[in-house]
Amino acid sequence: MAHTCSACGKAFDAGEALEQHRQSKHVQHPAAAIKAKRKVSKKIIVAAVVLLLVAGAYFAFAGKGDGAEKPVIGGDSGGFDEKAFAAKIPKGAIHWHPHVTILIKGKPVTIPANLGLEGSVHKPVHTHDTDNILHWEVQFPTVDNMQLGYFFEKVWKKKFNSECILDSCSGPDGAVKMSINGVESTEFEHYMPKDGDEIKIVFE
Repeated sequence: MAHTCSACGKAFDAGEALEQHRQSKHVQHPAAAIKAKRKVSKKIIVAAVVLLLVAGAYFAFAGKGDGAEKPVIGGDSGGFDEKAFAAKIPKGAIHWHPHVTILIKGKPVTIPANLGLEGSVHKPVHTHDTDNILHWEVQFPTVDNMQLGYFFEKVWKKKFNSECILDSCSGPDGAVKMSINGVESTEFEHYMPKDGDEIKIVFE
């Protein structure tokens, strides 16, 4: 009767021959087993070290980015996150009409008519009447032309930010505050006006 090795399938005529084959080919000596275990342990340690180095490099570069972490749009720090702003910009042409109230020490300021109307060419935001309604007619909205500061700086040529509104700047005489639809905002010149917004800018 043939005796077959269960490990490799080799056949032997005698059981003794099969046993000798098993001892010489398939039974690992203690020293060899220890050496094999050490090799496996070494590989695991090397893999763990490499993984830690890769993870450390990733977090180091991710932390640097293109500079310190930017605050959200506006905010008490006055920072401006351009990427966050760009994500909110409409993808197509718009025609919006926010209303702006400006009060300097309680006195209302009238925004002039026909600002931004230069012959047949209209600025992305302009006025038609003295009703303080801004006409935001933009074919291609961008980070630049969708900010409230665009109207003040590029169209009206006036100051507006967290420190100044027109010729009035924060100091002993007062401070600039802004609200959107009755809710205080710290976005100031970086605010993106929406259709029907009631924007109130106060110096007091």
